[in-house]
Amino acid sequence: MTRLTASYRTAAGAVAAQSSQALGAFLIMAVAARSLDLGSLGLLSVLYGLLVLSAATTSGFVGDSLTVLDRRSRSLRAGMQLWLIVLCLTCAGIVPSVVWIMDLATAPQALLLGLAVAAYLLEDVLRRLLMACMLFRRIVVMDLSVIVASLVVLLIADQSGELRVTSFLAAIATGQTAGAAVGIVMIPPTERTFVSLRGAQWRAVAAYGTWRAAQQSLRPALLTAMRSAVVLLVTFEASGALELARVYSAPAMLVVTGISSYLFASFARSRTVSLAQLLQRADRGVFALLSITAACTGVAVLALPAAGPLVLGSLPELSAVAGWLLYTAAVSAATPYGVLAAVRCSPARIFLIRLMDTAVSLGSVLTVVLLTGNALLAPLAAASGAALGGLAIRQLLLVPLRRHTTDITTVSTTPHERELENHA
Repeated sequence: MTRLTASYRTAAGAVAAQSSQALGAFLIMAVAARSLDLGSLGLLSVLYGLLVLSAATTSGFVGDSLTVLDRRSRSLRAGMQLWLIVLCLTCAGIVPSVVWIMDLATAPQALLLGLAVAAYLLEDVLRRLLMACMLFRRIVVMDLSVIVASLVVLLIADQSGELRVTSFLAAIATGQTAGAAVGIVMIPPTERTFVSLRGAQWRAVAAYGTWRAAQQSLRPALLTAMRSAVVLLVTFEASGALELARVYSAPAMLVVTGISSYLFASFARSRTVSLAQLLQRADRGVFALLSITAACTGVAVLALPAAGPLVLGSLPELSAVAGWLLYTAAVSAATPYGVLAAVRCSPARIFLIRLMDTAVSLGSVLTVVLLTGNALLAPLAAASGAALGGLAIRQLLLVPLRRHTTDITTVSTTPHERELENHA
């Protein structure tokens, strides 16, 4: 009973950690929805999507590596540090350069975006290190510092004049820098070590991290591609309306990501537990997430007429809200199997399945938007691939591996059992 209670507390801590991070993003975008026109909100959503995509790459490459690999090995730790430096510098240089060259942002906006990317990536890896240590309460402290610093910058900018996209980029950069500073203090002293890069096993880290980074970046890449397609095929204003509905629906997704973070750390620690038991745990996780998502959907739809204008300053479209909530349900049905497969299965095969389901989702989005001209149906179309991907990972990877493991166990233990019976 004590172990079960501890597991529930840890899971609750994981949800709280994801909630605090999501609260920061929610407040930023909620203030943006009240302060910016739909075109500027659409631009901010595209830039923020690129920020999240960069973080997903580093989180998968470095964050998952420090969770699964032996980070206490000096050479492996050096390899993780090396890749963190390389990825931070690369993303912080390439992303704003591309945005500026494509004339999506001004030079000051691109510079602030680069600073925000670098700070966001460092802060996210520190969060992942605390997750690997199961120190979720300390993550909440980090996230609260991000929220306070970001809102202070927005308050100062608002007092100085009208809030613009530049104001929000400055707030994000400042908030993430503050979170990273607090995170360095929050991590345990044994983890707060920077080893020499000499002899770094960067190939060993890359062998695992490359596939995880590719897999982790698929969903943010899908959302970024969806927003970009809406901008190209319709308008920035349509992307802004889509973002308005996503922000309103965001609380449901934070529960999914919170429990999934806990499951990943839990599966990584359960090296001696059989795959059959872990698959049952993943099944229960899917059932719990779908139940929670269904409850959130009912509350969100019923409260929309009053809560939408109260929180965001305007009423999001019901079709877009329903589409985002259905997309959240599809992610609920897929993510627990994905994180279990990340610990026990071939990363290349996982990536192949996830790439295919992302292609299905993006193809559905393009088809629906082109045929109907209604950008608000995009998240509804994207849900199809996410649900199929989760089912494919379970049935094509986890179930056959479970059977194979059971067969090996049966063959190896039966002769021993018979020998004991003969002696008896």
